[in-house]
Amino acid sequence: MQELNCPSCGAKVPFQSKVSLVAVCPHCRSQVLRDELELEDLGKVADLHEDGSVVQLGARGSYKGTAFSVIGRLQMRFPDGFWNEWHLSLADGRQGWLGEAAGTYAVSFPVDAKAVPAFDKLRVGATVNLDAAYEVSDLRHAAYVSAEGELPFQAPLGEEAPLADLRGAGTKFATIDYSEDAPIVFTGEYVPFPQLKLDGLKAVEGW
Repeated sequence: MQELNCPSCGAKVPFQSKVSLVAVCPHCRSQVLRDELELEDLGKVADLHEDGSVVQLGARGSYKGTAFSVIGRLQMRFPDGFWNEWHLSLADGRQGWLGEAAGTYAVSFPVDAKAVPAFDKLRVGATVNLDAAYEVSDLRHAAYVSAEGELPFQAPLGEEAPLADLRGAGTKFATIDYSEDAPIVFTGEYVPFPQLKLDGLKAVEGW
């Protein structure tokens, strides 16, 4: 683990993953960008919305036999509520995401996809070929509300971005994030909570 001094408050900001580019200072909540051995202050991060999640930074689990640690979180707001994207560092070196909302959990990974259609060209029910064939199930805008821990990129906090949700075969799904000039594509699957074998969870009344 690497620790660097926050350029805003001087406190230590830990980086557990070598590929994490951004972290939120746990002391002053400044979002900082790592550039070799120096940090650049990107501004303050809004407070997280309390959503009753039992997942927290430092929790550990397993996905298809590979151990992972929860090292970061993006919190997003949709018209129908909040969604957490927990940044995962896997024991095999991969970086993934654990999506969580209303008791639903989904594991995904970024993929290189060619010829991703523009957002305004998509229609619900249309077929999109990524790493496999998917059907567009939802088109909406989401607000990037807040963050904590480590992230592999600078999230557009305080902004809204077009997102496309797609269904694949069985429990498979895909998400296309149009917050960047080049769309970011994630594919994965919905996973029952017990299969994640999570420990180090937050104590929540009634859980």
